[in-house]
Amino acid sequence: MSLYLVFLGCAVVAGTVFVLQFLLAVVGVGLEGTDFPDEIPDDIPDDVGGDSHGSTALFGVLSFKTIVTALTFFGLAGLACLSAGLNEPVSFTIAVVFGLAAMYGVHWMMQLMMKLAQDGTVRIRNTVGEHGTVYIPIPANQSGVGKIQVRVQDQLVEFAAQTTADEKLTTGTPVQVIETVSPTIVLVVPLSTQVDAHPDSAEPEQTAQAH
Repeated sequence: MSLYLVFLGCAVVAGTVFVLQFLLAVVGVGLEGTDFPDEIPDDIPDDVGGDSHGSTALFGVLSFKTIVTALTFFGLAGLACLSAGLNEPVSFTIAVVFGLAAMYGVHWMMQLMMKLAQDGTVRIRNTVGEHGTVYIPIPANQSGVGKIQVRVQDQLVEFAAQTTADEKLTTGTPVQVIETVSPTIVLVVPLSTQVDAHPDSAEPEQTAQAH
């Protein structure tokens, strides 16, 4: 089998899978888990570039996505080199370099996305107990999703929100975040509920004044 056919096979087969992966990712589906779990591992390195050594660094970047990407760019680069008139050894070397570069590039981007997801998860957890304001009306009894604005980590941010209240929360209603429903949705109650939740607290004081 000639090297040309090897390059062509990698470019066609891996390239097709690569394009399918991209299209599925656009519509929210992946050939391997694309949704991050509620609990993002705490051992994701702060330095996305990493500082691994030897075979550990290589095995750390191997995944279905990175291998498909490497084979795709290996094939395309090899075909381009042969078309440019380069001999097979040089074409093979350049193709390997392009394939490895693409593999590490995709691995770096995946780690960066995980790091960003981790930061977002930490921030949404910090909303619990904070007061905010309804930005987009929130349907009653968790029957739908609206949005709130809340200050977290010195930033005014928006989060999708649901409520357990019996009535729809309109724009401008002050609310308190009581828990997180998912990595992107918080559960809120109107602040008036917090006050009304303990109506009997004023009765002892009134009784004492009566005596």
